[in-house]
Amino acid sequence: MKILEFNDKKGIMKLHIENEDDLWVLHLILKKGDKVVAKTTRDVSLGKESRRLPMIIELQVEKTEFQPFTSRLRVHGIILDAPERFGIKGAHHTINLDIGDEIVIEKTHWGKFELDKIKRQAEKYMKLLIVLVDFDEYLIALPMGQGIKILSEKSLRAPNKEEEGIIEENAKEVAKEVISYVETLGIDAVLLAGPGPFKEIVSKYIKNVKTYIDSVSSATRAGLNEILKRDIVDQINRDYEISQETKIMEKIMENLAKNTGLVAYGKEEVKKSAEYGAIDTLLIIEDFISSEDERERLEIDQIMENIENKNGRIFIVPKDSPIYFEVKNLTGLIALLRFRIN
Repeated sequence: MKILEFNDKKGIMKLHIENEDDLWVLHLILKKGDKVVAKTTRDVSLGKESRRLPMIIELQVEKTEFQPFTSRLRVHGIILDAPERFGIKGAHHTINLDIGDEIVIEKTHWGKFELDKIKRQAEKYMKLLIVLVDFDEYLIALPMGQGIKILSEKSLRAPNKEEEGIIEENAKEVAKEVISYVETLGIDAVLLAGPGPFKEIVSKYIKNVKTYIDSVSSATRAGLNEILKRDIVDQINRDYEISQETKIMEKIMENLAKNTGLVAYGKEEVKKSAEYGAIDTLLIIEDFISSEDERERLEIDQIMENIENKNGRIFIVPKDSPIYFEVKNLTGLIALLRFRIN
């Protein structure tokens, strides 16, 4: 997701949608009463015939629909503004948002949680190292907010029959440099890719960091462009966030078993803990965020904003998460506390 413009005073933000996770984030933050401006198509009467035409409209949001693992978000609402000649103001309409689209969102108030969620999505906050390898060359790159930074691009000694062990030595050389970047840059995961079996040999020597393996046509900048066009980077980011949620849930269950008093669950308990500034981490199922009950959503928003303002972390647990039903069975709202409040 790219933030193209943000006017804090007017509450207007313009975004470019880059992947499916961006659509999911928009589904979470768009609320009833928000205004959106986007391109769409609509059937309109032109004399004796009806045609579907492209146009830009302003819509007041009623609700959103998002199907996980698709590339479409449906925004339902009432048309506030559209080309006059079509006479469709005040009519119901659905905007279908896809990857590559741009959207303008206007809110009367942007909550801290909403802004942080968008900023984190835009910044790709997980530190991922991309390593492309072949028997005679390798490239190491770091995805950043402003683009891809090439950290290393080197040739290796070509394997030959006279010198045994060159392949293993090359693998160790690459792995040593990768581990150095992992330690100095605080890397969370490594994406190791290449055209042949050399990547599996290198992976044997990369320890203490989550490593994903994929295939790519070459260990060059062309190969880097190829892998960036795929959705594996987004999958790794999603996998990372889900793994973080799972670790937090394990810690919560451990505290519940020991009856430490460092867990709060249920709306009232969590709300009280948030007011005291006691919440370190909150797990909340996505149902609360996308609830059509306006009163409940405002209450949840206030709780989350309270937590964020007091430096707590919030993880929204999607329905495809392995811990979704665990969290849901514990009211769908469960927090790990910094200190006891009872």
